[in-house]
Amino acid sequence: MAQQLITPVPTPAAHKANNSTAVTAVFIIALVFFFAPWVAAAIFGFSRPGEGFTFGPLVEAFENPRAWRALQDTLLLAVATTVVMLVLLVPTIVYLNLNSPKLAKAAETLSVLPIVIPAVALVSGVSEFYRAVAPGFLISLWSLVPLYVIIAMPLCYRAIDAGVKALDLRTLFSASSSLGASNLQTLIRVVIPNLRVSMLSASLLCIALVLAEFAMASLLLHYTFPVFIVEVSRNNPRGIAALSFITILLTWALLSIISATSKADKTKNQKGD
Repeated sequence: MAQQLITPVPTPAAHKANNSTAVTAVFIIALVFFFAPWVAAAIFGFSRPGEGFTFGPLVEAFENPRAWRALQDTLLLAVATTVVMLVLLVPTIVYLNLNSPKLAKAAETLSVLPIVIPAVALVSGVSEFYRAVAPGFLISLWSLVPLYVIIAMPLCYRAIDAGVKALDLRTLFSASSSLGASNLQTLIRVVIPNLRVSMLSASLLCIALVLAEFAMASLLLHYTFPVFIVEVSRNNPRGIAALSFITILLTWALLSIISATSKADKTKNQKGD
């Protein structure tokens, strides 16, 4: 009598357990991949052989007399770039989505160009323009602001555009117009408050980009914080590792603010509904 082999069919519960195990494994690997360099930077930056935990490398990094000036200039650049970016992009994106959807698609495509244009080529072109139009502006720190706005556009445009497309602009402007409000009043009092999370996300991306941009500042001979980091890293790598760790912490804090603001808006909208 032949013996038949019966292959057991996995039950749905077993299949679900296998999927859960795989997801957990991938999640753990991702955590290790992300946090291991971060923890290693913290250990390397806040310790010294024979001393253990110490803030010495970080303090030594800021003993450079140009450190605070570089940090101050970079923060001013971040604020100025963010303001200019919002003033230019928010009204433009709202107008295009409201009146010219086809042009909005073309603008979205064009906004990607800064990604494919090398920084060296962009700086060379802008330098020639500055020399012809405003030679004195080239040596000013503020000459970096237009360049930073350009390279921030691909990310910031999409962050704001996503928020604008989630709104019913025609209804908002029609309702405001029927109540006697101008288009500018509608933009400021109705549209912009509904774009708070999108604008905050775009601002964070812009600030992060300015805090990390090195090539353009170096080519234009401006001493920003990234240039300072590269200069000091040659003599004090532990201090720069500690500073990088703190920068990541600040970035996470900003992300937490955006997440909290987004959740607060969703809760408020649900209560309003």
